Amino acid sequence: MYRKPDWEARLAAFLESVRLQVFAWGSYDCCMFTGDAVEAMTDVDPMPEFRGKYRSAAGASRALRTIGAGDLPRTLDGKFRPVPPALAQRGDIIMHDGLLGVCLGAVMVCVGLEGEREGLVLFDRATWVEPRAWRVEYGS
Repeated sequence: MYRKPDWEARLAAFLESVRLQVFAWGSYDCCMFTGDAVEAMTDVDPMPEFRGKYRSAAGASRALRTIGAGDLPRTLDGKFRPVPPALAQRGDIIMHDGLLGVCLGAVMVCVGLEGEREGLVLFDRATWVEPRAWRVEYGS
């Protein structure tokens, strides 16, 4: 799975289309959001085996144990190349404090709650807690 030449425009259009969508386990949580963002950039769904398989936090954990590699980081390690978080580039996958999202350079975007507003939230790179990162590869 490789980024398309127009991946930046695709990612921007995807983010605009979901910016006010509310969190929902199994259909619009951090894992599905990130998978959808990767699909927007590459035309390949990296998480098809998880779609429709859970509807709660407990169900997500169960799916990661039974379908995935045990937990989210190990599952992502099997799908993407891990990179040091300091080297994460725009469009790469970021895990911060247990949340999964997409690097937009100096920030990470993910699904969440900011005050009373649900939708996309940003976290500055300097505030990332126990970050992990995975590369969404570029085509040759």
